[in-house]
Amino acid sequence: MKTTTHLMKVLRNASLILGLGLLGARVTVAQCTQKNAKDQTVDFRLTYDKATQRITAWYVPSISSTHRLVTAQFSIITPNGFTAPEAGSGRDSQFEITNINGTWQDFVFDNELFTSKAYSPLASMENVAVHQVGMAPQATDVGAVTAGVPVPLFSFVSTEQEGVVRIAETGEKIQKDILSRFGSNISNEMAIQAPVKAFVRAEERYCKNDVQKKIEFTKPVLIDPSAATTVKPTAGVQTVGVAGTDDLLGNEQLMVTPNPATVELTVLYQLLSAGNAGIDLVDGQGRIIQTLVARKHHAIGKYHLKVTLQDVAAGLYFCSLKGENVQKAVKVIIAK
Repeated sequence: MKTTTHLMKVLRNASLILGLGLLGARVTVAQCTQKNAKDQTVDFRLTYDKATQRITAWYVPSISSTHRLVTAQFSIITPNGFTAPEAGSGRDSQFEITNINGTWQDFVFDNELFTSKAYSPLASMENVAVHQVGMAPQATDVGAVTAGVPVPLFSFVSTEQEGVVRIAETGEKIQKDILSRFGSNISNEMAIQAPVKAFVRAEERYCKNDVQKKIEFTKPVLIDPSAATTVKPTAGVQTVGVAGTDDLLGNEQLMVTPNPATVELTVLYQLLSAGNAGIDLVDGQGRIIQTLVARKHHAIGKYHLKVTLQDVAAGLYFCSLKGENVQKAVKVIIAK
């Protein structure tokens, strides 16, 4: 198709300018400057699932029809160091992508790449990396879609790196700098055949970002439940707690230390959604031996507290966290 041929020509030119063989093989590159009057718009968005710690990329169609994705590109900006550095290069590695609709490949732009190619670093890319995720050059049938209902494209694992993960904006300085200096356009666009039938060309090619385009990750501080405060997220940004490297709790929802214990326990726990929750020490028959955290409202976050055991006999017990959206128990051995 004419549109696809043009996209691949731009792609080859970009790969020659940068001298990057991988770029020409896997990532579609296209200029995003205007929209044909007949084309329909699509929104792009990112969401974060706290339970699985995965970020998912979506598009939101503006028409109800059957869809075939012909070409597609999704450009995501992350903090530098969001993915582990490639061995021996210092560059951020590619996303570990799980394909949902289409086959997607990631190419990473960062200042370490540019300096390795004898280019000057870009001030606009200081402390960030651009993941140019392109659908492999083969059409993908999505099937029936409904206007306004998001369609998932791919997902990738989140990390412990603090900062904002966001969709690249059309016309922003990073996009202009990379395009003018290196000839590659980071953008978000798709060529969609809709409806899917003979002699219908792919019309839907337009860049537009959805309001849910940013996710902010912060390292939480372990909070004493008796003095817990709620931090309001920045407007328009989803704030999510991610464990730091010095955080013993990690991805676990409940931990007790020491174990075995004698007269004192340290209880660490986290809530992935706000709501009422409490923690009890129970025996093998489920009888409450001691309430460790009285049931009350908790904000999203991680908590810790020290508890003195009250005449608890030696034996096997369970520390039980129960709430509106959580239920977790861990074994605790009490030794005298």
